[in-house]
Amino acid sequence: MVALDKTGLKVIDAKRATKGMPSIALSKPDKVSTFLNCQVEHIEIAGQLGLGVFDDQKIDVRHHVLKPA
Repeated sequence: MVALDKTGLKVIDAKRATKGMPSIALSKPDKVSTFLNCQVEHIEIAGQLGLGVFDDQKIDVRHHVLKPA
């Protein structure tokens, strides 16, 4: 699950960048979210605790193209 969260965070941040938005970790409160900062450290901490893989070099990402039924 750590690898999934880390990979998902990278995908979300990449999409945010295309829209001119800062990464989730650097985002500030707005009219939709009142959080002071988004806390994404839990992903790295979970990796350090041995609960999953956080290191991008060790994560095996596979891309699949889904075709409509």
